Amino acid sequence: MKYSQLVGKTARQKLPGSGVVSHQLLLRAGFITPVAAGIYTFLPLGFRVLEKIDRIIKEELEKRGVQHLLMPFVHPAILWEETGRFAKMQKILAVFDAKHGGKYLLAPTHEETVTDVARHFIGSYRDLPVILNQNQWKYRDEVRVVGGLLRTREFLMQDAYSFDRDEAGLSKSFALMSEAYHAIFKRMGFDITVVKADSGAIGGTGSEEFMVASEAGEDRMFVCNNCDYKANVEKAESVFPAFVQKEEQKPMEEVLGEGIIGVEALAKFLKIPVAQTTKTLLYQADKRVVAVCVRGEYNVSEVKLANHLDCLNLALATAATVKKVTGAEVGYAGPMGLPKEVEVIWDKSTESRVNFEAGANKTYYHNINVNFGQDVAEPKQFVDVREVKEGETCIKCHKGKLMEKKGIELGHVFKLGTLYSEAMHAYFRDSDGKEKPIVMGCYGIGMSRIVAAAVEQHHDAKGIIWLMGIAPYTVHLVSLSGAEAQVEDVYKKLLAAEVEVLWDDRDESAGVKFADADLLGLPYRVVVSKKTGDKLEIKKRSESTTKLVSLKEFVEVVLK
Repeated sequence: MKYSQLVGKTARQKLPGSGVVSHQLLLRAGFITPVAAGIYTFLPLGFRVLEKIDRIIKEELEKRGVQHLLMPFVHPAILWEETGRFAKMQKILAVFDAKHGGKYLLAPTHEETVTDVARHFIGSYRDLPVILNQNQWKYRDEVRVVGGLLRTREFLMQDAYSFDRDEAGLSKSFALMSEAYHAIFKRMGFDITVVKADSGAIGGTGSEEFMVASEAGEDRMFVCNNCDYKANVEKAESVFPAFVQKEEQKPMEEVLGEGIIGVEALAKFLKIPVAQTTKTLLYQADKRVVAVCVRGEYNVSEVKLANHLDCLNLALATAATVKKVTGAEVGYAGPMGLPKEVEVIWDKSTESRVNFEAGANKTYYHNINVNFGQDVAEPKQFVDVREVKEGETCIKCHKGKLMEKKGIELGHVFKLGTLYSEAMHAYFRDSDGKEKPIVMGCYGIGMSRIVAAAVEQHHDAKGIIWLMGIAPYTVHLVSLSGAEAQVEDVYKKLLAAEVEVLWDDRDESAGVKFADADLLGLPYRVVVSKKTGDKLEIKKRSESTTKLVSLKEFVEVVLK
């Protein structure tokens, strides 16, 4: 490819509206261009990267017997109503009414559609096991889109689905796909961390995420420094530090604390440890209001809370709702004296405390010396609805400490079980003659997100540093004045040797061409000039030194 003919040119200066490094570099280097918020056109260079990602994924899956298909991007809503997810996922669904009648939606995922395929074509145990895969576009009407390709509304995704007779078969398929994912990410140059995760709206159990550590990532994960425990913030558990108290129960008192903001300030004012304070938050869970109590130093995990409540929609209660339920302004809610219909959920961190603080449901007032069984009913159970904190003891080995890292989720695997097959009646006849629901698994990779993650992982002050596996071209051929005939010959010979080449044939200075070569970040820069004679000046993008080699030597290095 000649650069003079390439659609998508470089920009010298930082472009407005681009935050994270990958977004800035991909825009400036001409890999992508925005169409609308969270929607991008992949220009020729960007599309070539997607093609490389697509090829690696398909090659590794085909090695393991996975079959490819292509399902529609538009789904009838009636299919989603069978599983109940049409109501559950309304927040991100882009729904429209067809002119001929009926509701349709842009696919945010394909579980319903692939289960529909399964119930039509899998009827016997002889048809199992099977794994189907597609690389297809999705659309999720996200409220917030940030980080360029890291969080978009439209995105390209690899999603595979396994179908088995039983849980043992699912475990084999799950292991096979996990093996494939490790191979895929290794070929792309990623150092992957696999963490336990929540299944979210997809459902099922046995969920794991494939993460890369990055400060640009929105995801948080916790890793034990002593064993192999790894989990994202939504799933992480710990042995939290015990709050030891050696004191007798005291009578509850009401204390005025006007203008005190935050648990640290409150604890200081009351002259008690932060662990003795109680954070009470009110949530709207579907059509009901619940109160959640955690120890003052912790935050509520809304994912854990939603899973505990098994609700479709969960959000912090509005100030008006808080006022109506408690009679107080936000910040003074407590577990006592709430309406009977308001369930109070106590986190495990609040267990075994005495003389603790809690909001008085009265603006500016707090209750101190609150005790279970004396001032507030003894909870029937304490549940885990808090976010863990860095430095807490590992739940697995009980020795190591949890270290928090930011990361980018590149892949996610789920054991769906019979969740979808039962809902959509995707059954098979087993060898014993009985009809049984197909046992399913789900496996996805964010292909367009990989483009951004690769840049986040591999760049410097000058631009992108593509690794060989997914680089749009292998060689950035630069011709300088006076070597036109020679460079044309090199270009043709490289193409004949099946080396992918981008030839910068523009009438520009050496400085401009070198700067653009650094910005685009192809693995090798090859310079042909009068000074190089019959040699080529070679520079790896990841290195600072150059060397002169023959064309034959260079081709051998590139193709080995």
